[in-house]
Amino acid sequence: MMQTKFFRTSKREYCHISDTNLFIFNSKQPTRIPLEHELGEGWGIFSVLNYILFFFLFGYVAISITYYGMGFFKQPLNYGALFLLVLSLKRIQDGFNGSKTPMIPREKIKSVYFKTPRFSYPRLVIYFDGPEGKVLRRTISVLYKQEAVPVLKETGLLN
Repeated sequence: MMQTKFFRTSKREYCHISDTNLFIFNSKQPTRIPLEHELGEGWGIFSVLNYILFFFLFGYVAISITYYGMGFFKQPLNYGALFLLVLSLKRIQDGFNGSKTPMIPREKIKSVYFKTPRFSYPRLVIYFDGPEGKVLRRTISVLYKQEAVPVLKETGLLN
């Protein structure tokens, strides 16, 4: 049995921090360390749906601009399409820069930030070295801030 410090995430899991690894596991007592996934989330199901939505909206906007010309901006529906197009592009970009890996070796961690949004769960954002020298981001939603911050400070991840 390994010794780790842990806190609860908002997805009924536990973020365990040991001397060598940080990993997400589904119980308080880890029996094994999950494998590190070197793959990005570029081709996950939600990513593919984002690509489909992006190409559909891009096609709609392109056809609407050629049909309406400058009258494109007189149609209220087109503002929604432009907004969704930009939002879809942002989600695709996040898919390439983000990671859902369940285990991060501590020597690969570049920086750690603790963000507390007003209307959402607090989040732990970890930047780490991924494959081919790429810096990836792993976001972990935290259930209780008062439980996570002391663990993060004690393990040296937060200053």
